[in-house]
Amino acid sequence: MDPVQQLAWIASRAAASLLAADGAALAPGATAPGSATAALTSGIGDLALAAVPLFDPAGDPETLRRKAELEERLHAYGARDAVLWTPPGARLPDDADAAAARIAEAVRGRPPGAAGEVAFPTRVGIRKTGAEGSYMSVLGGLSQQWARFTNQVAGQYQLDSSAIHRLPRDPDAVTQLVDFLVLAANGLRAEGAETTVDADDTWTVQRAEGLEEPIVVAASPAEAPDGRAVRRLLRRGLREAAARLDGEAAARLDGAAAGRIAVLASIVTRFDAELASIALRGIDPVLLGGWDCIVLLADGEARPLLGPSPPLETAR
Repeated sequence: MDPVQQLAWIASRAAASLLAADGAALAPGATAPGSATAALTSGIGDLALAAVPLFDPAGDPETLRRKAELEERLHAYGARDAVLWTPPGARLPDDADAAAARIAEAVRGRPPGAAGEVAFPTRVGIRKTGAEGSYMSVLGGLSQQWARFTNQVAGQYQLDSSAIHRLPRDPDAVTQLVDFLVLAANGLRAEGAETTVDADDTWTVQRAEGLEEPIVVAASPAEAPDGRAVRRLLRRGLREAAARLDGEAAARLDGAAAGRIAVLASIVTRFDAELASIALRGIDPVLLGGWDCIVLLADGEARPLLGPSPPLETAR
């Protein structure tokens, strides 16, 4: 599957699972190459679904090359139902074979749909810049943790954690890393002294029931959308998705759909840091009027941002 079709496949399964109730799941239909649309079979008829990426899934040739290589190695390791969610700013691994082995081990035995994590070893750097006070400036994935170093380090330091793009979900694991970095920093006695510390870049991985080809969800490392970019992509994406459903999905369903679902696919450091829900509040209501449900899909999780409206409630 090409990257666009992959997103449609993931989106249709996530929406069907999310909207299911009382044990009666909606059945996702097939996806087509190059198409971001799919259909869900429900009790009131077929529902039309469109995946709306809030990133460019096919805009960077180097990322596409690395993605294809990693997916090929995952297939060879037997992880055919694996989905890897790459965090923003991260480059796919240089050694696809070693990365695939790690991912395959992480998904082995995991229940379908349940999000887990795979750790990629990396290193962070610490430099002592002064002997006064207790302060550490932090660059990279640990930047949100900078206040935790205050009053623990003796002196002034710079921490470069730019090789970390995503921290583990377990807060105890984050605390353990912070405490270890404090020890390493306090071991630097002279101003200007430097050291490097082993750490992990922790990405989200899951198994997708029914998937026969592994999927790596990735964007260019240079693409790190802020709130303004997300709003722009959201407006454009909803317009284009509505036009697609008026065309190819209508032809596929051989008539009008019983309901319409938009699935916003986003690349985020963690689900609670997503920007789509905030961006949605400032969208022209006219753009939202044609949708019965809008779902956010990111970092292995999904939740509704709008709806479902009464027709979809009936479908359930």
